[in-house]
Amino acid sequence: MTRLTLATPPDFSLEATVVSHGWYVLPPFRWDAAAGRLHRVEWFDGDGAFDLVIRHDGRLVIESKRDLAPVRDELRARMRRTFQLHLELGEFHELCKKRKSHRPVAEAKFGRLLCGSTLFEDAVKIVATTNTAWSQTVRMVTQLVDACGQPAASGARAFPTPAQVAALGDAALRERCRLGYRAPYVDALARGIVSGELDLGAISDAALPTEELFKSYRRLPGIGPYGSAHLLAMDGRHDYIAVDTEFHSFVRRRHFRGEETSDSDMLAVYERWGRWKYMGYWSELWLDLSRKVGKGVEKSK
Repeated sequence: MTRLTLATPPDFSLEATVVSHGWYVLPPFRWDAAAGRLHRVEWFDGDGAFDLVIRHDGRLVIESKRDLAPVRDELRARMRRTFQLHLELGEFHELCKKRKSHRPVAEAKFGRLLCGSTLFEDAVKIVATTNTAWSQTVRMVTQLVDACGQPAASGARAFPTPAQVAALGDAALRERCRLGYRAPYVDALARGIVSGELDLGAISDAALPTEELFKSYRRLPGIGPYGSAHLLAMDGRHDYIAVDTEFHSFVRRRHFRGEETSDSDMLAVYERWGRWKYMGYWSELWLDLSRKVGKGVEKSK
């Protein structure tokens, strides 16, 4: 067993990050809540697929039966992205502490979103959440990983690379993975990256102002305002709220007694959170789901 360790901020919680939203029930993630272990498979060109077991004991510990030395630097960068280790939550938690309803958010060290290890993975998963039930999102992502993700020794598969998805093709994405109208978007995304037409490094340039980055993400096939806001949140930028049917339903119920309300009025509820608008909303949703289904938030999206 080989091991890689990463320092974590004092406000980091592995459990709160893992169950921050539904990514943890999508392959290649598998969360063992009882043991406090996150399982994942990572693929590295030239080195193949690695079964990983991830835990936290003051530091983030990533273990594998394979030698991690050849992929150590790349794995370190991917894990920093996956767990948003760059993000400082002090300001957000102070805002939570000022509101009795949100104090449990700060106490749980909630505020980081579990991400894929690449922007490509997150973009594909976001496309798979559009205009569908969560159960169908799980099915689509599972079938995509099964169709072209590469297996590790355990038999579990990594999330496929753009080249692996592009090789599968539009028809197989539609029929075999049941992506429906989303198949051409996922195919175009994969092919654009492979050809170099889509430069993910430039599109996701952290030096861009938030408003420009929001516009930049919309260049990705299948990514509209909802997807752009979601991708910004995965960068730790919460200035925009991803407005969807869940947002409408939840905010009407929580803040407007179920009455029909305009988007502008619903969004105005979160203005007091400043640059933490999306996380202000998301923490309310997370608390609500946590109370309903307990630890793990299995029904989260």
